[in-house]
Amino acid sequence: MATRGVGIGGPYAFLGELAKQVEARGFDAAWVSETTQESMIQASVIAQATERIDVGTNITLAFPRSPTITAMQAWDLNELSGDRFVVGLGSQVKRIIEDRFSAAFDHPAKRMAEYVQAMQTVWRMERGEDVTFDGDLYRVLRPGLGGRGRAHDRKLPRVYVAAVGPLMTKAAAAHADGLLGHPFTSERYLTDDVLPRVEQALAEAGRSRDEFTVCQGVILTIADDREVAVREAKQQIAFYGTTPNYQGVFASYGDEALTGRLRDVWASTKQDLDALVAAVPDEAVERYAIAGTPDEVKDKLAAYERHVDHLILGGAWYKVPMSRLGENLWAILETFGTA
Repeated sequence: MATRGVGIGGPYAFLGELAKQVEARGFDAAWVSETTQESMIQASVIAQATERIDVGTNITLAFPRSPTITAMQAWDLNELSGDRFVVGLGSQVKRIIEDRFSAAFDHPAKRMAEYVQAMQTVWRMERGEDVTFDGDLYRVLRPGLGGRGRAHDRKLPRVYVAAVGPLMTKAAAAHADGLLGHPFTSERYLTDDVLPRVEQALAEAGRSRDEFTVCQGVILTIADDREVAVREAKQQIAFYGTTPNYQGVFASYGDEALTGRLRDVWASTKQDLDALVAAVPDEAVERYAIAGTPDEVKDKLAAYERHVDHLILGGAWYKVPMSRLGENLWAILETFGTA
């Protein structure tokens, strides 16, 4: 049985208390994203508010940051949390990285592979090892101002990579400790595409599946009014479904044409939410999300859990009111928690 984590966020005044609820209700990890809030600061708050659960970022944007800075932050957060920290790295998409963060996005899979290796070099320097990394895109040739460290027995932080396509999956399998699967998925896509790709990439890297953690997110919407949950799931499916990179998810059930249909609606209606929801058929919710009342969703996680090591529970967020974001998170804690 896979372990379970919960994606959380929100105002810092409440974030620590939310993390305590995740821990008290028996979950194994709390995960934060990096959309409107910085991921490492959120992780720091959660690490100090909890004692047992893993604290992870899903995701920290890699390319706008120096890998050395990210490695230093992860090293410190792992110490702060008592070796409970997981730094989850993501590439994002080209237009966001270039237009919002003024950073380079060329050769993203190669860039990510070197990024992870550069971080691991920094950590090994902190443990006193005489190592350097000199890649085509990144390099770490000098230790810190105090020279190589003396923390010989310190555990290295875990680093996971968010991957969708085969090249990024290869980068993760070759160099990282685990993979973060995108929440827009289906059981068929997971079993027929993602996992075989991971197995092949690990074999090519000469690594065992036992030493690699596969994490999978899901779109999970819960409400006493089933129609509310279904509509929110449709909103999120419509948002992800307009991106050609995710067409493979629709293809797992022969729904490839839905990508073009959603893109047409997106453009012709200027992103009208009702039109987008209407373009998502009911069966798509059953295939690509988990939505309904608490009783309806309770047993549906098993379809994913039997295939992966860790499941990250998170709700829809595209044009979902703040009040419903909170209600859905609380419903996840109550429905799937143990306390």
